[in-house]
Amino acid sequence: MPLQLNRRRFLGCSAAAGIALVHGQPVDGGVGGGSVRFGLIGLGNRGTTLLRTALESPGVEVVAVADTEPKHVLRAQGIVQKATGKGPDAVEDWSRLLERSDIDAVGVALPCDLHAAAYVDVLKAGKHLYAEKPLAPSIDECDTIIAQAAKAPELVVHVGFQRRSSRRCREAVEVIRQGELGTLLDGRASWVSSNGPVSGHKGWLGQRRRSGDWMVEQACHIWDLFHWVKGASPIRATGYGRRDIFAATHPQRDVTDHYTVTLEWADGFHLAFVHSWVDPADDAFTGCWQRVVGTKGGLDFAAGVATFRERGQARRTLGNSQGPDAATGLPDFFEAVRAGTPTGPPLTLLEARDATRTGLLVRRAVDERRTVELAEIVAGGRV
Repeated sequence: MPLQLNRRRFLGCSAAAGIALVHGQPVDGGVGGGSVRFGLIGLGNRGTTLLRTALESPGVEVVAVADTEPKHVLRAQGIVQKATGKGPDAVEDWSRLLERSDIDAVGVALPCDLHAAAYVDVLKAGKHLYAEKPLAPSIDECDTIIAQAAKAPELVVHVGFQRRSSRRCREAVEVIRQGELGTLLDGRASWVSSNGPVSGHKGWLGQRRRSGDWMVEQACHIWDLFHWVKGASPIRATGYGRRDIFAATHPQRDVTDHYTVTLEWADGFHLAFVHSWVDPADDAFTGCWQRVVGTKGGLDFAAGVATFRERGQARRTLGNSQGPDAATGLPDFFEAVRAGTPTGPPLTLLEARDATRTGLLVRRAVDERRTVELAEIVAGGRV
Protein backbone atom coordinates (compact mmCIF):
# COMPACT_ATOMS: atom_id res chain seq x y z
CA MET A 1 0.00 0.00 0.00
CA PRO A 2 1.45 3.42 -0.90
CA LEU A 3 2.94 5.42 1.93
CA GLN A 4 0.49 8.02 3.24
CA LEU A 5 2.12 11.43 3.71
CA ASN A 6 0.31 14.63 4.52
CA ARG A 7 2.09 17.83 3.49
CA ARG A 8 3.64 18.52 6.91
CA ARG A 9 4.93 15.00 7.35
CA PHE A 10 6.08 14.90 3.69
CA LEU A 11 8.14 18.06 3.99
CA GLY A 12 9.51 17.05 7.35
CA CYS A 13 10.57 13.63 6.10
CA SER A 14 12.19 15.10 3.01
CA ALA A 15 14.04 17.79 4.94
CA ALA A 16 15.28 15.58 7.72
CA ALA A 17 16.29 12.49 5.78
CA GLY A 18 17.07 13.81 2.33
CA ILE A 19 17.47 17.59 2.24
CA ALA A 20 20.35 17.31 -0.21
CA LEU A 21 18.31 15.36 -2.72
CA VAL A 22 15.00 17.16 -2.41
CA HIS A 23 16.35 20.69 -2.38
CA GLY A 24 19.15 20.19 -4.87
CA GLN A 25 22.16 20.63 -2.55
CA PRO A 26 25.52 18.90 -3.16
CA VAL A 27 25.72 15.29 -2.04
CA ASP A 28 28.48 12.71 -1.81
CA GLY A 29 28.57 9.39 -3.58
CA GLY A 30 29.70 9.90 -7.17
CA VAL A 31 32.04 7.54 -9.03
CA GLY A 32 34.96 9.90 -8.58
CA GLY A 33 35.52 10.90 -12.20
CA GLY A 34 35.72 7.34 -13.55
CA SER A 35 33.62 5.61 -16.16
CA VAL A 36 29.90 5.37 -15.38
CA ARG A 37 28.71 1.78 -15.68
CA PHE A 38 25.13 2.07 -16.88
CA GLY A 39 22.14 -0.25 -16.96
CA LEU A 40 18.91 0.48 -18.80
CA ILE A 41 15.45 -0.84 -17.96
CA GLY A 42 12.87 -0.48 -20.76
CA LEU A 43 13.96 -0.57 -24.40
CA GLY A 44 11.00 0.82 -26.33
CA ASN A 45 11.13 4.05 -28.30
CA ARG A 46 12.15 6.24 -25.38
CA GLY A 47 14.51 3.67 -23.96
CA THR A 48 16.22 3.37 -27.35
CA THR A 49 16.69 7.14 -27.45
CA LEU A 50 18.28 7.04 -24.00
CA LEU A 51 20.47 4.14 -25.07
CA ARG A 52 21.80 6.00 -28.10
CA THR A 53 22.41 9.10 -25.98
CA ALA A 54 24.30 7.05 -23.39
CA LEU A 55 26.51 5.57 -26.11
CA GLU A 56 27.30 9.07 -27.38
CA SER A 57 28.20 10.27 -23.87
CA PRO A 58 31.93 10.09 -23.04
CA GLY A 59 32.94 7.92 -20.14
CA VAL A 60 29.79 5.80 -20.10
CA GLU A 61 29.71 2.02 -20.49
CA VAL A 62 26.39 0.27 -21.16
CA VAL A 63 26.78 -2.92 -19.13
CA ALA A 64 23.31 -4.50 -19.16
CA VAL A 65 19.76 -3.96 -20.38
CA ALA A 66 16.38 -5.30 -19.30
CA ASP A 67 13.08 -5.70 -21.14
CA THR A 68 10.38 -8.35 -21.39
CA GLU A 69 10.03 -7.90 -25.16
CA PRO A 70 12.62 -10.02 -27.09
CA LYS A 71 12.64 -7.79 -30.17
CA HIS A 72 13.40 -4.74 -28.04
CA VAL A 73 16.30 -6.56 -26.40
CA LEU A 74 17.75 -7.67 -29.75
CA ARG A 75 17.51 -4.15 -31.14
CA ALA A 76 19.27 -2.71 -28.10
CA GLN A 77 22.04 -5.30 -28.16
CA GLY A 78 22.58 -4.64 -31.85
CA ILE A 79 22.86 -0.90 -31.29
CA VAL A 80 25.46 -1.35 -28.54
CA GLN A 81 27.34 -4.02 -30.51
CA LYS A 82 27.61 -1.72 -33.52
CA ALA A 83 28.75 1.23 -31.42
CA THR A 84 31.23 -0.51 -29.13
CA GLY A 85 31.98 -3.92 -30.60
CA LYS A 86 30.44 -5.67 -27.60
CA GLY A 87 26.77 -6.22 -26.84
CA PRO A 88 25.47 -5.73 -23.28
CA ASP A 89 24.12 -8.53 -21.14
CA ALA A 90 20.32 -8.77 -21.29
CA VAL A 91 17.69 -9.92 -18.79
CA GLU A 92 13.90 -9.90 -18.66
CA ASP A 93 13.46 -9.13 -14.96
CA TRP A 94 14.83 -5.77 -13.85
CA SER A 95 15.61 -7.17 -10.40
CA ARG A 96 18.36 -9.28 -11.95
CA LEU A 97 19.92 -6.19 -13.49
CA LEU A 98 19.78 -4.40 -10.13
CA GLU A 99 21.57 -7.29 -8.40
CA ARG A 100 24.73 -6.63 -10.39
CA SER A 101 27.66 -5.04 -8.59
CA ASP A 102 29.18 -3.76 -11.84
CA ILE A 103 26.42 -1.17 -12.44
CA ASP A 104 26.66 2.31 -10.94
CA ALA A 105 23.63 3.99 -12.48
CA VAL A 106 20.33 2.91 -14.01
CA GLY A 107 17.99 4.58 -16.45
CA VAL A 108 14.32 3.57 -16.51
CA ALA A 109 12.05 4.07 -19.52
CA LEU A 110 8.96 2.03 -18.70
CA PRO A 111 5.23 2.77 -18.97
CA CYS A 112 4.08 5.22 -16.30
CA ASP A 113 2.24 2.66 -14.19
CA LEU A 114 5.56 0.87 -13.58
CA HIS A 115 7.55 3.96 -12.62
CA ALA A 116 7.06 3.84 -8.87
CA ALA A 117 7.88 0.15 -8.50
CA ALA A 118 10.98 0.38 -10.69
CA TYR A 119 12.28 3.63 -9.21
CA VAL A 120 11.93 2.38 -5.65
CA ASP A 121 13.71 -0.86 -6.55
CA VAL A 122 16.58 1.04 -8.18
CA LEU A 123 17.02 3.22 -5.10
CA LYS A 124 16.81 0.26 -2.72
CA ALA A 125 19.55 -1.41 -4.79
CA GLY A 126 21.80 1.60 -4.17
CA LYS A 127 22.01 2.70 -7.81
CA HIS A 128 21.95 6.27 -9.11
CA LEU A 129 18.65 6.80 -10.96
CA TYR A 130 17.68 8.52 -14.19
CA ALA A 131 13.88 8.47 -13.98
CA GLU A 132 11.74 9.19 -17.01
CA LYS A 133 8.88 11.64 -16.60
CA PRO A 134 6.36 11.82 -15.11
CA LEU A 135 7.84 10.93 -11.74
CA ALA A 136 4.67 8.84 -11.27
CA PRO A 137 1.03 9.13 -12.41
CA SER A 138 -0.38 9.58 -8.90
CA ILE A 139 0.45 11.70 -5.87
CA ASP A 140 0.68 8.62 -3.65
CA GLU A 141 3.31 7.05 -5.87
CA CYS A 142 5.30 10.29 -6.08
CA ASP A 143 5.33 10.46 -2.28
CA THR A 144 6.53 6.86 -2.06
CA ILE A 145 9.43 7.52 -4.45
CA ILE A 146 10.43 10.71 -2.61
CA ALA A 147 10.35 8.96 0.75
CA GLN A 148 12.59 6.20 -0.58
CA ALA A 149 15.00 8.70 -2.16
CA ALA A 150 15.22 10.57 1.14
CA LYS A 151 16.66 7.42 2.71
CA ALA A 152 19.62 7.49 0.32
CA PRO A 153 20.68 11.14 -0.18
CA GLU A 154 24.05 9.95 -1.51
CA LEU A 155 22.34 8.77 -4.70
CA VAL A 156 21.93 11.04 -7.72
CA VAL A 157 18.30 11.15 -8.91
CA HIS A 158 17.36 13.07 -12.05
CA VAL A 159 13.89 13.12 -13.62
CA GLY A 160 13.66 13.48 -17.40
CA PHE A 161 12.36 17.03 -17.71
CA GLN A 162 15.11 17.82 -20.20
CA ARG A 163 14.12 21.43 -20.80
CA ARG A 164 15.70 22.11 -17.42
CA SER A 165 19.06 21.11 -18.93
CA SER A 166 18.63 23.05 -22.19
CA ARG A 167 20.93 26.05 -22.47
CA ARG A 168 18.27 27.86 -24.48
CA CYS A 169 15.59 27.33 -21.85
CA ARG A 170 17.93 28.24 -19.02
CA GLU A 171 18.81 31.51 -20.74
CA ALA A 172 15.15 32.18 -21.47
CA VAL A 173 14.18 31.75 -17.82
CA GLU A 174 17.04 34.05 -16.81
CA VAL A 175 15.74 36.74 -19.21
CA ILE A 176 12.35 36.46 -17.50
CA ARG A 177 13.80 36.46 -13.98
CA GLN A 178 15.81 39.60 -14.73
CA GLY A 179 12.60 41.41 -15.61
CA GLU A 180 13.41 42.03 -19.27
CA LEU A 181 9.82 41.13 -20.25
CA GLY A 182 8.34 43.32 -17.52
CA THR A 183 5.39 42.00 -15.52
CA LEU A 184 4.35 38.63 -16.91
CA LEU A 185 0.80 38.61 -18.28
CA ASP A 186 0.20 35.22 -19.85
CA GLY A 187 1.60 32.06 -21.38
CA ARG A 188 0.51 30.46 -24.65
CA ALA A 189 1.40 26.90 -25.54
CA SER A 190 0.43 24.16 -27.95
CA TRP A 191 1.32 20.50 -28.48
CA VAL A 192 -0.59 19.38 -31.56
CA SER A 193 0.04 16.54 -33.99
CA SER A 194 -1.59 14.69 -36.86
CA ASN A 195 -0.13 11.35 -35.73
CA GLY A 196 -2.99 10.07 -33.59
CA PRO A 197 -3.87 7.64 -32.32
CA VAL A 198 -0.50 7.06 -30.68
CA SER A 199 -0.85 3.94 -28.54
CA GLY A 200 2.58 2.78 -27.36
CA HIS A 201 3.76 -0.80 -27.09
CA LYS A 202 0.77 -3.08 -26.51
CA GLY A 203 -1.48 -0.03 -26.26
CA TRP A 204 -0.32 1.35 -22.90
CA LEU A 205 -0.36 5.01 -24.00
CA GLY A 206 -4.01 4.68 -24.96
CA GLN A 207 -5.00 3.40 -21.50
CA ARG A 208 -5.52 6.06 -18.85
CA ARG A 209 -4.93 3.65 -15.96
CA ARG A 210 -1.43 3.02 -17.32
CA SER A 211 -0.36 6.40 -18.68
CA GLY A 212 -2.32 8.80 -16.50
CA ASP A 213 -3.63 10.32 -19.75
CA TRP A 214 -1.83 12.87 -21.92
CA MET A 215 -2.11 15.60 -19.27
CA VAL A 216 0.10 13.55 -16.97
CA GLU A 217 2.27 11.57 -19.40
CA GLN A 218 3.22 14.17 -22.02
CA ALA A 219 1.97 17.62 -21.02
CA CYS A 220 3.88 17.34 -17.74
CA HIS A 221 6.74 18.93 -19.71
CA ILE A 222 4.59 22.02 -20.27
CA TRP A 223 3.46 22.21 -16.65
CA ASP A 224 7.04 21.94 -15.43
CA LEU A 225 8.26 24.66 -17.80
CA PHE A 226 5.68 27.13 -16.52
CA HIS A 227 6.26 26.07 -12.90
CA TRP A 228 9.91 26.94 -13.56
CA VAL A 229 9.03 30.28 -15.13
CA LYS A 230 6.66 31.26 -12.33
CA GLY A 231 8.39 29.58 -9.41
CA ALA A 232 5.03 28.18 -8.32
CA SER A 233 2.17 25.93 -9.36
CA PRO A 234 -1.13 27.20 -10.78
CA ILE A 235 -4.03 27.49 -8.37
CA ARG A 236 -6.89 26.51 -10.71
CA ALA A 237 -7.72 25.14 -14.14
CA THR A 238 -10.66 25.20 -16.54
CA GLY A 239 -10.79 22.71 -19.40
CA TYR A 240 -12.76 20.92 -22.08
CA GLY A 241 -11.92 17.90 -24.21
CA ARG A 242 -12.86 14.71 -26.08
CA ARG A 243 -12.10 11.08 -25.28
CA ASP A 244 -14.13 9.46 -28.07
CA ILE A 245 -12.40 10.58 -31.26
CA PHE A 246 -10.90 7.17 -32.10
CA ALA A 247 -13.65 5.07 -30.50
CA ALA A 248 -14.72 3.44 -33.77
CA THR A 249 -11.30 1.97 -34.49
CA HIS A 250 -9.87 1.77 -30.95
CA PRO A 251 -12.80 0.97 -28.63
CA GLN A 252 -10.55 0.24 -25.63
CA ARG A 253 -8.88 3.65 -25.83
CA ASP A 254 -9.87 6.05 -23.04
CA VAL A 255 -7.31 8.87 -23.15
CA THR A 256 -8.15 12.48 -24.00
CA ASP A 257 -6.83 12.99 -27.52
CA HIS A 258 -8.03 16.59 -27.86
CA TYR A 259 -8.41 19.18 -25.11
CA THR A 260 -7.99 22.85 -24.27
CA VAL A 261 -7.19 24.17 -20.80
CA THR A 262 -6.60 27.50 -19.11
CA LEU A 263 -4.44 27.55 -15.99
CA GLU A 264 -4.34 30.46 -13.55
CA TRP A 265 -1.69 31.46 -11.00
CA ALA A 266 -2.24 33.33 -7.74
CA ASP A 267 -0.98 36.63 -9.19
CA GLY A 268 -3.34 36.50 -12.19
CA PHE A 269 -0.87 35.08 -14.71
CA HIS A 270 -2.62 32.54 -16.91
CA LEU A 271 -1.66 29.91 -19.49
CA ALA A 272 -3.76 28.85 -22.47
CA PHE A 273 -2.81 25.38 -23.75
CA VAL A 274 -4.10 23.18 -26.60
CA HIS A 275 -3.17 19.49 -26.78
CA SER A 276 -4.32 17.38 -29.72
CA TRP A 277 -3.48 14.34 -31.82
CA VAL A 278 -6.02 14.99 -34.56
CA ASP A 279 -4.88 18.12 -36.42
CA PRO A 280 -4.29 18.22 -40.20
CA ALA A 281 -0.84 17.14 -41.37
CA ASP A 282 0.25 20.70 -42.07
CA ASP A 283 2.90 22.82 -40.38
CA ALA A 284 0.34 25.60 -40.04
CA PHE A 285 -1.62 23.40 -37.62
CA THR A 286 0.91 21.13 -35.92
CA GLY A 287 3.87 21.65 -33.63
CA CYS A 288 4.99 22.14 -30.05
CA TRP A 289 5.69 25.64 -28.81
CA GLN A 290 5.59 27.69 -25.62
CA ARG A 291 5.51 31.48 -25.33
CA VAL A 292 5.40 34.03 -22.52
CA VAL A 293 4.14 37.60 -22.85
CA GLY A 294 4.87 40.45 -20.46
CA THR A 295 4.33 44.20 -20.36
CA LYS A 296 7.72 44.84 -22.01
CA GLY A 297 7.94 41.97 -24.48
CA GLY A 298 7.46 38.32 -25.31
CA LEU A 299 9.60 35.20 -25.46
CA ASP A 300 9.26 32.16 -27.70
CA PHE A 301 10.95 29.14 -26.10
CA ALA A 302 10.82 26.98 -29.23
CA ALA A 303 12.30 29.63 -31.52
CA GLY A 304 14.70 30.86 -28.85
CA VAL A 305 13.87 34.52 -29.43
CA ALA A 306 12.84 37.38 -27.14
CA THR A 307 11.00 40.26 -28.83
CA PHE A 308 10.30 43.62 -27.14
CA ARG A 309 7.49 46.17 -27.23
CA GLU A 310 9.97 49.00 -27.61
CA ARG A 311 10.21 49.00 -31.41
CA GLY A 312 13.77 50.24 -31.45
CA GLN A 313 15.00 47.43 -29.20
CA ALA A 314 16.60 44.58 -31.13
CA ARG A 315 15.38 41.03 -30.83
CA ARG A 316 17.45 38.82 -28.59
CA THR A 317 18.46 35.35 -29.78
CA LEU A 318 18.92 32.88 -26.97
CA GLY A 319 21.46 30.07 -26.60
CA ASN A 320 21.44 27.00 -28.81
CA SER A 321 19.19 24.17 -27.74
CA GLN A 322 22.17 21.75 -27.89
CA GLY A 323 20.26 19.25 -30.00
CA PRO A 324 17.46 16.89 -28.92
CA ASP A 325 16.24 17.14 -25.35
CA ALA A 326 17.62 13.73 -24.36
CA ALA A 327 21.06 14.89 -25.49
CA THR A 328 21.04 17.51 -22.72
CA GLY A 329 19.29 15.80 -19.82
CA LEU A 330 21.03 12.43 -19.71
CA PRO A 331 24.61 13.82 -19.99
CA ASP A 332 23.80 16.11 -17.03
CA PHE A 333 22.91 12.99 -15.07
CA PHE A 334 26.13 11.20 -16.00
CA GLU A 335 28.16 14.26 -15.06
CA ALA A 336 26.50 14.34 -11.65
CA VAL A 337 27.12 10.62 -11.11
CA ARG A 338 30.75 10.95 -12.14
CA ALA A 339 31.47 13.84 -9.79
CA GLY A 340 32.73 13.16 -6.29
CA THR A 341 30.38 15.85 -4.96
CA PRO A 342 27.71 16.15 -7.65
CA THR A 343 25.61 19.28 -7.89
CA GLY A 344 21.89 19.15 -7.32
CA PRO A 345 19.53 17.91 -10.04
CA PRO A 346 18.08 20.28 -12.67
CA LEU A 347 14.78 20.04 -10.78
CA THR A 348 13.97 18.63 -7.37
CA LEU A 349 11.72 15.69 -6.72
CA LEU A 350 9.24 18.09 -5.16
CA GLU A 351 9.10 19.97 -8.47
CA ALA A 352 8.69 16.72 -10.40
CA ARG A 353 5.81 15.86 -8.07
CA ASP A 354 4.24 19.26 -8.78
CA ALA A 355 4.14 18.46 -12.51
CA THR A 356 2.12 15.32 -11.78
CA ARG A 357 -0.17 17.26 -9.46
CA THR A 358 -0.86 19.88 -12.14
CA GLY A 359 -1.53 17.13 -14.67
CA LEU A 360 -4.14 15.69 -12.32
CA LEU A 361 -5.63 19.15 -11.87
CA VAL A 362 -5.97 19.56 -15.64
CA ARG A 363 -7.35 16.06 -16.05
CA ARG A 364 -10.13 16.67 -13.55
CA ALA A 365 -10.97 20.05 -15.08
CA VAL A 366 -11.25 18.49 -18.55
CA ASP A 367 -13.17 15.44 -17.30
CA GLU A 368 -15.71 17.51 -15.40
CA ARG A 369 -15.77 20.46 -17.83
CA ARG A 370 -15.50 23.00 -15.04
CA THR A 371 -13.08 25.14 -13.08
CA VAL A 372 -11.18 23.03 -10.55
CA GLU A 373 -9.12 24.48 -7.72
CA LEU A 374 -5.72 23.00 -6.93
CA ALA A 375 -6.90 22.82 -3.33
CA GLU A 376 -9.39 20.13 -4.44
CA ILE A 377 -6.55 17.99 -5.75
CA VAL A 378 -4.43 18.55 -2.65
CA ALA A 379 -7.33 17.91 -0.31
CA GLY A 380 -8.33 14.79 -2.21
CA GLY A 381 -4.67 14.02 -2.01
CA ARG A 382 -4.26 10.49 -3.09
CA VAL A 383 -5.35 10.89 -6.71
